[in-house]
Amino acid sequence: MSRGGLSSCFLAFALFLSISPVRGESFTFAIGEWPPFISADAPDFGLHSKRVSDVFQSQGHTVAFEFLPWRRSLELTKNGSLPATFSWSFVEARTTDYFYPEIPVDQVDDVYFYRKDKFPDGLATLSFDDIREQNLTVVGIADYWYQEPLEKAGVSFQAVATEKEAWTMLLYGRADLYIENDVVGQVYSRSVLEDSAALIGMSEPLRSVELFILFSKTHPDGALMAEIWDKGAALLSQTDTGPAVR
Repeated sequence: MSRGGLSSCFLAFALFLSISPVRGESFTFAIGEWPPFISADAPDFGLHSKRVSDVFQSQGHTVAFEFLPWRRSLELTKNGSLPATFSWSFVEARTTDYFYPEIPVDQVDDVYFYRKDKFPDGLATLSFDDIREQNLTVVGIADYWYQEPLEKAGVSFQAVATEKEAWTMLLYGRADLYIENDVVGQVYSRSVLEDSAALIGMSEPLRSVELFILFSKTHPDGALMAEIWDKGAALLSQTDTGPAVR
């Protein structure tokens, strides 16, 4: 074959490689129950799960979800047993063990939930110092974002392991306030408390926060998945006609 023929073959092969799709991979995420955003019983496993699936599928990859207790999801991602977990707010201390992507999964609001008979005129958004000064007690999930700042403010904080425990304590007056996402709280309170959910009110938002996928720094796929997410999420956001979730 002539040198020109060889050159033509090489160029054709290079062109083939450039237009051939990258071989898709399957990635597993550690997640917990947080309906309606994440749930084993929801269509597409919840709104956040669908968003994650859509982004990775747009880049030619498939995803799987492993439902675990939240603390275990975080720990397994930290030690590299699984490559990623969602949905988590930004905490500076976590940057040691996890990659935070540039693009969040969603932006949501946290509120105080309370018994209406405890606050018959409703509840203004309180600072943590206000809570301490009014001698109010807060129940919440251990190791969530609010535990450390509440304790630093001197608030009486009661840590529990599950949302069900938190709602039960709030209902029976063993705590005055419970901090939770507004949408999740309304859904979960009806599920746990049934008719008694009508006794629970909620405040105006105390904070609006972005939620992220945490990618493991010790799993070999962590950095790659973060790149895939940011690329795919940026491209999809250009074609979205409305909010990705909610």
